[in-house]
Amino acid sequence: MRDAKRGQSMVEMAMISPFLIMILLMVIDCGRAAYDYSTLAAAAREGARAAITTGNNRPDNNRVTGAVELNAIGLQLNAGSCINDAPPVSPSMAANTGLVYVGAPSGSLADAPNAPAGQAPTVGGVCNPVIPSYAGHNPLTVTIKYNFKPLTPFGSQFFPTGIVMTVTSTMSTEY
Repeated sequence: MRDAKRGQSMVEMAMISPFLIMILLMVIDCGRAAYDYSTLAAAAREGARAAITTGNNRPDNNRVTGAVELNAIGLQLNAGSCINDAPPVSPSMAANTGLVYVGAPSGSLADAPNAPAGQAPTVGGVCNPVIPSYAGHNPLTVTIKYNFKPLTPFGSQFFPTGIVMTVTSTMSTEY
């Protein structure tokens, strides 16, 4: 009789274990997503801080994206193609990669400063014109769009192209 109960327990465990393992892996994916979002938020804040610094060595787009990449530990980020433009709604990105944009906050005027003071001004073309924030209190926004791809097959089934996380940080220049 005791061997029969032991066999029954093994069969029950064999039936339940796939669900338990799937739940465990989903918890791991949720933890990865929370870590990535938190890391992106901190990196965007550091990028915004780098964009508004003053002094003899004024920051440019490369310095801002460098600060973002330095603080995005374990995440792959690159500068967007038109870094000082508003980020596209759904950019095409590979899994677990992101794009960094530096510019004026959304809803700003067309002639509002959209770059740090050390960036050289440019005329329009493929990208919008670059208008550096030379003087005054101008808001600059660092936006990161990151394509998070779940590791588990169950999560990938619901999000086959990934989940695009958008993180922004806005700070005012004080030069």
